[in-house]
Amino acid sequence: MMIQAMIASAMMLQSPQMATQDQMQPVAQVKTETDPAKLLNLGVELAIAGETEAARVAFEKVRAMRVDYTLETTDGRFVYPADLARDGLKMLENGDFAARRDKIASR
Repeated sequence: MMIQAMIASAMMLQSPQMATQDQMQPVAQVKTETDPAKLLNLGVELAIAGETEAARVAFEKVRAMRVDYTLETTDGRFVYPADLARDGLKMLENGDFAARRDKIASR
């Protein structure tokens, strides 16, 4: 639950809905993005949509970036993007995003 809160808190910017063409090529969309905050948001969106491999690519890309600044989360904490990406990868491994998708569908 704490990891989910950290990922959700990192989503500082609302990203626009993905275009139809981008939905067909989510890995290509990840490869062109260079902003760690946007990549984290995209990774979460893709994971919730069931695009696990593309989400993994997004989180791995952020984890590999050499970023010397932190992102402020909505709860006021400052967290390195690589730490948030590691948490996203753990959530993918644990199936936490799939669980969220199930909860959304049951509402």
